[in-house]
Amino acid sequence: MNRPEIRTPGRLHFGLLGWGPDAPRQFGGVGLMVESGGIRIAGERAPEWSAAGPLASRVLAILREIRQLAAIASHPLASAAPCHVEVLEASPEHVGLGVGTQLSLAVLRLMLELEGLPPADAPEMARLTGRGRRSGIGLHGFLHGGLIVDGGRASRADAGPPPLVARVAFPEDWSILLIRPPGPQGRHGAEERSAFSELPPLPYRTTDRLCRLVLLGLVPAVLERDLAAFGEALSDLQREVGRAFAPSQGGTYASPQAEAIVEELGRIGLVGAGQTSWGPTLYAFGRLGERDRERIGSSLRLGFQLSPSAVSWTTAANRGAAIAG
Repeated sequence: MNRPEIRTPGRLHFGLLGWGPDAPRQFGGVGLMVESGGIRIAGERAPEWSAAGPLASRVLAILREIRQLAAIASHPLASAAPCHVEVLEASPEHVGLGVGTQLSLAVLRLMLELEGLPPADAPEMARLTGRGRRSGIGLHGFLHGGLIVDGGRASRADAGPPPLVARVAFPEDWSILLIRPPGPQGRHGAEERSAFSELPPLPYRTTDRLCRLVLLGLVPAVLERDLAAFGEALSDLQREVGRAFAPSQGGTYASPQAEAIVEELGRIGLVGAGQTSWGPTLYAFGRLGERDRERIGSSLRLGFQLSPSAVSWTTAANRGAAIAG
């Protein structure tokens, strides 16, 4: 391929399952890859390393980091030939859609393709990008799509990325509502690390309940295509996770408006409403036709004074990143 192009899905993170100094595994989690909110990039050989389009400066930093990590791992990408990367489509960063992870993984996949090297598996992707230190949802979702459950990171110092515990195809006829209310960006980088260091450990009983909700609630509901049961389990999980994060984000959700929107989503008949990662993006699920989706979208925009682009509908992405060129 002279100019390969890579498209990734977006990522909704439903919640982490456990953390604290005494936890045998850190974090763990469950999330869903969706058609909206992803990244599309293209690349080609060039006289020097360069990038264009939205997030171009971020791409240049990723290219440098991959080469540095490749040198540490004695990987061939350490001496990769220069390339030019163009970002063709990109959602905003730090709104809960996993853009940073998908961008890093897409750039890595592009570099491998241009060098004629085989695609990397999850552990190698983590080594070469530095991703997967906490959540493995975006890492495994990039490869596989669908509903992802990761098993958390082992406590030993040399532990790899969180392993993939379950991957389930998600019903593509379930409508997924995304809402991005105004507000600050979700925590990331040093601010996120600081927030986790200050969070109290999650009690074992809470981790037990969250794991039951995933194993005996979310996953079987998706397999049985039971939207009501899925929504009930996801809402319960979101409430538990939100309470655990309340000391850091000031409440169950990132803002009072987000909480009001989630309550309204339940009132109008959508299920499983919640906040992805640190927010501010919210989600909810239903099985709706186009007319009902338009009606609900218009009502929410008017009722909460949201911009036209703040409310959208999407579907699950049951495939990982795609490459063409």
